[in-house]
Amino acid sequence: MAGPLALAHTRSFVVEPRAPYHFDANLHKPSHFPSSDNAWEPGRAWITMRWGGRRLGLRLEDRGTVDAPRVRLTVFSSSPLPGRALPPLRAEIAWRFNFDQDLAPFTEAFAEDEVLGPAIARRRGMKPIAANSLYETLMVYVVLQNTVIRRSIAMLEALFDRLGRDVRFDGRTLSTFWTPEEMDASEEELRGLKVGYRTRTIARLTEAFRGGIDEVALRTRSREDQERALSALYGVGPASLSYLLFEDFYRPDGLRVVPPWERKIMSRLLFRRKLVPEARILRFFRTRYPGYDKLAFDYLWEDLFWRHEREPIDWLAAEIRR
Repeated sequence: MAGPLALAHTRSFVVEPRAPYHFDANLHKPSHFPSSDNAWEPGRAWITMRWGGRRLGLRLEDRGTVDAPRVRLTVFSSSPLPGRALPPLRAEIAWRFNFDQDLAPFTEAFAEDEVLGPAIARRRGMKPIAANSLYETLMVYVVLQNTVIRRSIAMLEALFDRLGRDVRFDGRTLSTFWTPEEMDASEEELRGLKVGYRTRTIARLTEAFRGGIDEVALRTRSREDQERALSALYGVGPASLSYLLFEDFYRPDGLRVVPPWERKIMSRLLFRRKLVPEARILRFFRTRYPGYDKLAFDYLWEDLFWRHEREPIDWLAAEIRR
């Protein structure tokens, strides 16, 4: 792989997301596994981006409050960005970081809820964030399948080393994803990267995106159209579909499945039991938080991991190690 690409040119602007907007809870998701394409510290975040054939670096800085949010965004590039490129780039960034979704009805409806209220108080303005493209998100889902976190990290980093390229900006060196068109590794090479049976999924998804999936157009389609298009992708089952509708298309409802690991943690968190039936968890969220069942699940989930990051929770640590 070539050496890091220097991104020495910058363009900066200020964005005012729709309130409430919790900068740190949006730019840092403690439940997500770490990857070398992004970094975070309180009040600041860095992430790489593929856009218009370019490799970009983004720095986001918190310059406001939850109720009066302002984000200073600096775009780093290897050559100057033409003025005509800025409006569509700003629109794409606004989507990826979910600057415009209105969460006020959700927070107002459930701020006093005995179970959800404390999480809202701590993380009010937390939203699903699609910081990666749909193709990139699917590549992350592939390496997360049926394995432990350290194995997922190793697989993604091997793919970055073979298919991506590092970029250097703002004193940091981060990885960039590859595009479907750049994915030139054979199935034999992919197996050599120790991704196992996921080789076929990576190849089939890449082929589908080369065929012209229009992610931007899909964002404005009906839920039914989105479900149909996503379900047609190789390897996308009920769990992946639920994640994609929430994390990439910002649907706050539609909680349909609770995968085994999440089921164990929610059983303990909600019912103080080792394991309860999936149907009981689904019924709890659908009945108690109609129209926002998936978002409510996410608030409780991420809030738990935020608390664990600051003061370790023994039972959760034991589950994470397994």
